[in-house]
Amino acid sequence: MGSHAEVADLIEEYHSLGVEHFVLSGYPHLEEPYWFGEGVIPEPTTRGLVEGPARAGVPFLVGSGR
Repeated sequence: MGSHAEVADLIEEYHSLGVEHFVLSGYPHLEEPYWFGEGVIPEPTTRGLVEGPARAGVPFLVGSGR
């Protein structure tokens, strides 16, 4: 685990290498989704990696603009 920005950096790095799908999980199961949703999901949006708006309960899509 790292900061929100560090996790978003890794997602962006993997995306730049061609990874388009991510399976993300964490523990404890209740707190981790909140941490991720409130802090990490907005990062790809501000970096221009998200196609469409990131909304609560809706998976975000990482754009394929390589």
